[in-house]
Amino acid sequence: MKMMRNLWIAMVSLALLGWVASCAGTNGMMDKKMDAGMHGAMDGKMNDMLMGSDGHHASGKVAVGMHMNKQVLTLSDIEVDKVPDGYVYLTKDADRMHGVEMGMLKQFSGTVSFDLPAGVDPDDYDSVVIWCRQFNVEIGRAYFSKKMI
Repeated sequence: MKMMRNLWIAMVSLALLGWVASCAGTNGMMDKKMDAGMHGAMDGKMNDMLMGSDGHHASGKVAVGMHMNKQVLTLSDIEVDKVPDGYVYLTKDADRMHGVEMGMLKQFSGTVSFDLPAGVDPDDYDSVVIWCRQFNVEIGRAYFSKKMI
């Protein structure tokens, strides 16, 4: 009986997550370009592809490099499922709990960038995670390939 109840709870939870994901894509949030001039103007230090997690869509490129004498994490040419409170983390082994919170993802297409906090060494990290806090679910991640020269 307890096993049946747990199975039912799991099925309802999965159905609810699917419904939320489908609704999140049509919530009417405005997309806008942020710092469009930055795309292509950054010296790329690391670079790799963003991909969706747990049935969510996420695509684009991530890079850490220098822009105007600041270290910057840039997500370019992204297309990410719209979620109510997606946050971007710079991580090691995609472990957001021990990563650096870069900020809230305020647009879901185009190019977004975040200044790295003072004292953060990008060489200590190998991945980026987008996490929806409200639904406690990973939306996407990218692992950096070898450093580019």
